[in-house]
Amino acid sequence: MFTPTEEVILDCALAFDATYAPHAAVVMSTVAAQMPTEPLRFWLAADDDVTEPARASLTRAARHATVTFLTVDPPPIRLPGSREPHLSYLSAAMYLRLLIPHALPPGVDRLLYLDSDVLCTGSLAPLRDVDLGDKPVGAVRDAFTRRLIDNGGLPGIYGYRDLDAQAPYLNSGVLLIDVPRWRELEITAAALDYIARHAHEARFPDQDALNHAVYGRWTRLPKRWNHMMAWRLDPTVGGSITDASVIHFAGPVKPWHPTFPDGVFRQLYRRHSRRTDLVTARPRAGSLTASRR
Repeated sequence: MFTPTEEVILDCALAFDATYAPHAAVVMSTVAAQMPTEPLRFWLAADDDVTEPARASLTRAARHATVTFLTVDPPPIRLPGSREPHLSYLSAAMYLRLLIPHALPPGVDRLLYLDSDVLCTGSLAPLRDVDLGDKPVGAVRDAFTRRLIDNGGLPGIYGYRDLDAQAPYLNSGVLLIDVPRWRELEITAAALDYIARHAHEARFPDQDALNHAVYGRWTRLPKRWNHMMAWRLDPTVGGSITDASVIHFAGPVKPWHPTFPDGVFRQLYRRHSRRTDLVTARPRAGSLTASRR
């Protein structure tokens, strides 16, 4: 059981390639801004196309937090893309999140993983005190794929007799991880095994794999920790961004895209983007993320 103590460091992790590095820097800047006096550490799983100058810029974006780049080797399996054409914007760096827990040094027992298309709008400190019991992961139920059967269904779902098709489906954009428990249950190996078995019918490859690996073994968190419907929080329609601590811009249109509507979220992204000195780079051929899905 997790027992909170005074001055516990909040360990956060992100995984990205060169294309998403500038957006990861913005995420880190928003987290640090919301927790200006809190002890923070960022553990970054950066693809090998992220240059040394870019890594230095990422470190500066973290402000008072410490930054460590992890050595994470790509898994020795074929990494499939999604069968869904509308998901072509996603990067193969999505798989790095599954490898992070095994790349961490001793002493990092609780980890908050964040996707690079989120913005932090409130303190994340309460997550240090969430009791996950014996579960390896805490996550928010996906706002659009709410059950394993939704959106075409988890690949292979009817071949697994122990799966309830109506069971809730988690979104992997924000994960609260009990690192020792994750390792004990061999979640990474289970997820990679699922990916290998269903490469020919991949839908949301890493997320589906994680849902299968932690089926019946994850703690559901309130949606404020991974709010996927930002438009409901827009002040122009009577919402408030204070109703969420992490806003996740899931989908193909992101705050940095010209087609993203102007408003509080675009302004927040731009404000923190100006505080970083990273520009979008194209993935280098041969890197983990050179092939897009």
